[in-house]
Amino acid sequence: MFQRSSIVAAAAAAFSVLAAGSAANATTFVFKGDGQNVSPLGVLNTDFVQDCGTVGDDFCSTGDHTGGLRYSRDGIALTARAYAGGVATRLIQDVVPADSGLGAFSETNSSDDQTQADSREAIEFDFGSQVVSVTDVEFNAGGDTNCTNTSDGSGEGSCGSFRLDIFNLDDLLILSTVIDITNVDDLPFLGEGARFLLTAIGQGSGFVVAKFTVNEVPIPGAIPLLLSGIAGLGFASRQKKRA
Repeated sequence: MFQRSSIVAAAAAAFSVLAAGSAANATTFVFKGDGQNVSPLGVLNTDFVQDCGTVGDDFCSTGDHTGGLRYSRDGIALTARAYAGGVATRLIQDVVPADSGLGAFSETNSSDDQTQADSREAIEFDFGSQVVSVTDVEFNAGGDTNCTNTSDGSGEGSCGSFRLDIFNLDDLLILSTVIDITNVDDLPFLGEGARFLLTAIGQGSGFVVAKFTVNEVPIPGAIPLLLSGIAGLGFASRQKKRA
């Protein structure tokens, strides 16, 4: 027979499970050579190719590049894609040297592995069904140098500016803003959402994303589900007493 104490105990246990399950998960994805800690998922030469850049163990997307490169770390899944003029283009994870990262790779210029404004390039980070906040983003500039170095002689320019568009789980635009990273290597907070699109807009500029931290945002929708379960326990108790 259901007792009041049983319902209270069940509710306490349920809240305990919810609290444990909703604890925010956070992990850092490092795409550059210095401390690089993720490699693409899938099958080599099918889902991605290796040694596709100018130096060493780079990774690149394959085919029509719409699949991009997929990653997973500590329970957080991520798909990265590159675009040129709104059309999917080759995405490169430039591992070597240390000041490198993820960028749009030019099909015609093997030295261009940056997301560049002159080529109307953009890079996208898609977290699928997960809502996350992205923090502690490190950018690098042309020629595998820091953003603050504008005289590296690579011809790829400084990091410059980009337009940031953030989308929610329904793929609706929830934020659009312009960020200048010409003299900044690290951005403490990028934003919160399910998909992030960074489009280079500074003339002569280009950037790669070296690393960032992803913080999983707990879904409050689990609370009504929990309450309905507790209400069900109460209903069952009343039915038992009537019997």
